[in-house]
Amino acid sequence: MLLDNHNTYQDKLNIKEGLVALRLNDFNREENSFIHFLNNNFYGIIWAGSTSYVHEVNGKKVVIPKNHFLYLAPNLSQHFIPQDTTVDSYYIAFKEEFYSRSIEDNIRLENSRLFSRNLISAIENKICSESFFVKNFIEYFINSFDDVLSIQLVHNLLERILLNGKIAVKDSESKTAHDDYDVEIATKFKKLLQSNVNENRQVTFYIDQLFVTKRRLDKATQVVFNKSAKQLITEELMKNAKIMLANSGMTVKEIAFELSFFQETNFTAFFKKNEGVSPTVFRQNTLN
Repeated sequence: MLLDNHNTYQDKLNIKEGLVALRLNDFNREENSFIHFLNNNFYGIIWAGSTSYVHEVNGKKVVIPKNHFLYLAPNLSQHFIPQDTTVDSYYIAFKEEFYSRSIEDNIRLENSRLFSRNLISAIENKICSESFFVKNFIEYFINSFDDVLSIQLVHNLLERILLNGKIAVKDSESKTAHDDYDVEIATKFKKLLQSNVNENRQVTFYIDQLFVTKRRLDKATQVVFNKSAKQLITEELMKNAKIMLANSGMTVKEIAFELSFFQETNFTAFFKKNEGVSPTVFRQNTLN
């Protein structure tokens, strides 16, 4: 991936597989590379190795104890703070399309409290020791993915890291409650969206279901997700389209029909407007 066998950065980033690992000790030298992953809908995981690591999220400093993970939702406000000592910490970034093998996976990932935008906390690595993690996780993440089996292995390793966090979050779930009305509306909208967007992509459908006005829904989604309801609908529809293009044998015409575009040309125009390439080109780039 981003690091060669000598742990130095390659001239160009190879991110087409959808998962990369970056050594945080190299941040000052490769700051632009890190910023790319903060602004392009990547999920992030910081792992602190044998020493602690201090990171800034949403304007607040978070201390990550050694051998702990910090799970980060896409597009959070982050700042990489220069550390007082040399660290062996890593930033693992992955796209939703890499992790999700189905729309159900996508729904679970987006609804996971592990990647909450409001509750940020470090979670202990209960998988293994620091040295074992470097040898059996990090080294796979930073090597090139040569074939389908190696990609599947990396996917399974990532899933194990997420499971580690999910178990910890589930243990503390009953201790935290949200009573903010904006959060309530936005969360209900997101769940409705994930269940219905393939058949309903009009905002009017969702405001009728939620018994709120469009203005009230947009206020809630802007507060919680920093996006309008319409933007979230488009984003969700694009995610589903990408998952099906990357992981199914359906034709573009069949996918268009599945997403309630009754003309393939309309789906192609919608996809190209939001992704910059046609569905066919996106599929080819994913498979190559």
